[in-house]
Amino acid sequence: MLALELKNMLSCSILRINEKKKRTGFSIFLDIFFNRTPRIEEQKEKIIDYDHVILIGPVWAGKIATPLKSFLMKEKNKIRRYSFITVCGGGQDQKIKIEKELTKLAGKTPASVTELSITDLLRSTQNNIKNVSAYRLKTSDLTFFVSKIKEHVKLTQGEPFQTDVLNEA
Repeated sequence: MLALELKNMLSCSILRINEKKKRTGFSIFLDIFFNRTPRIEEQKEKIIDYDHVILIGPVWAGKIATPLKSFLMKEKNKIRRYSFITVCGGGQDQKIKIEKELTKLAGKTPASVTELSITDLLRSTQNNIKNVSAYRLKTSDLTFFVSKIKEHVKLTQGEPFQTDVLNEA
């Protein structure tokens, strides 16, 4: 959903990070707990051909999703500039932690890190969902985040560049 919104705004392509084998919620929990990274499929596109890569993925337990972590570890030397945008619960100081994690994994600081907080969305609609992680984003919810998405795009664009959006599966 978010990747398609950015694709339409920027007229760029979307590359998907796919894991080599399907995992369960339990195996994802173990990955997070034991700091493991799953094997991912090779990218068909050459990441080095892009001036800027916008990474999109969930935040699990305050950390970037493990497939995205695998991607950064594998491709970090091919990424010139990058930014990260996520739809997440929006924990306290989470953005700072995510930026530090991304910087450590990629070996360079992201141009921008943007959190689209489900908590903020639910507050704005007076929705009483007790468990933010249980909420499933709807396409119509993106209208709430349009200004933040546009701001993210603005922060990533210095000079005109070829952009690619990577969507974590």
